[in-house]
Amino acid sequence: MTLNSFKILLIDDDEDDYINLRDLVQEIRRSQYHITWKSTYSEGLAALREHKFDVCLLDYRLGTHTGLELLQEAHNLGLRFPTILLTGQSDFDLDLQAMQIGASDYLVKGELTSPLLERSIRYSIKHEMDMEELRESKAQILQQDRLASLGLLASSLAHEIGTPLGIIRSRAELAERKAKTLPAVQEDMQTVIIQIDRITKLVNSLLHLARGQKSELASAVNLNDIIQDMKNLLSHELELKNISFKADLSAQYIVKAEAGPLSQVLLNLLVNSVHAIDEACLAGRKENHSIQLSVREFSERVTVALQDTGCGIQSDHLKQIFKPFFTTKEIGQGSGLGLATSYKIVQSWGGTITVKSVVNEGSTFEISLPKFMA
Repeated sequence: MTLNSFKILLIDDDEDDYINLRDLVQEIRRSQYHITWKSTYSEGLAALREHKFDVCLLDYRLGTHTGLELLQEAHNLGLRFPTILLTGQSDFDLDLQAMQIGASDYLVKGELTSPLLERSIRYSIKHEMDMEELRESKAQILQQDRLASLGLLASSLAHEIGTPLGIIRSRAELAERKAKTLPAVQEDMQTVIIQIDRITKLVNSLLHLARGQKSELASAVNLNDIIQDMKNLLSHELELKNISFKADLSAQYIVKAEAGPLSQVLLNLLVNSVHAIDEACLAGRKENHSIQLSVREFSERVTVALQDTGCGIQSDHLKQIFKPFFTTKEIGQGSGLGLATSYKIVQSWGGTITVKSVVNEGSTFEISLPKFMA
């Protein structure tokens, strides 16, 4: 949608109604309206999934179904859009039912005029924008309350379990060293240490997420060293999975960040790329997979782009992937904290993370960091 150009989806099983509405739309001079017609329930729902329209004109009668059933199914799928219900005659109960399900307006076909239609479209779009802002505001308030509770919980956990975890870890390391002739015991102790480190990392992630304040510890960090460490760390796994990894490190890049947390951010993104490629392989795309890391330098910032050939991210997930606890992974395989924590960490240095993705083609995460100015 541009300022004076709008895309309309008409879902109506009567071609005469489409012609009448098309003619009414063509009479509107204030703005440009482009109308697309779908004549069946299934075609209309498929078009709505594409998210290419600014407003939907929805007929109440759609063969064996109704427009309200389609609207309800669309909302169940998480699709939100301005909707104007069209009917053959005025019906207060139907009007009320339409509003309860989520329609923005209700118009009688026989009473339609170009000015009335144009006004209804504009008001419906504005109404949906207001509702989206309201939903975002409510979500932010709930998130702030949740993060405040998390802050208290994480601080308490860090204090209460930090010391015993440290003791358990040191004992496990001691047992591992003593069990030189017992490989099975050594392996068990290594597993214990790995799981302790996992718990510690989770608690630290909760602390980072809950605090969210600007970091006072940011200093000069050699980005090349961090990237090289990540490359060395994952090289064996990438080789086993036949994933090509390329990193452009032709110049030295010094950014304002913290070495440990920046390593955590890049490692998280790289591991996510590997998982996305695993999913693409399971779906049948098993060849020519790669992860490419490129760096661009600007006057005051350095941008790191991480591009993979994985499964991609669905469009309705893109707005949520940086939100705490949002995950598409199965229960037990992801906490939904990785990207949210990475976002907060980068934000604390005055940086940003953005993402672009195409399903079945891959994703590109871009981290923008301030340069370190000596």
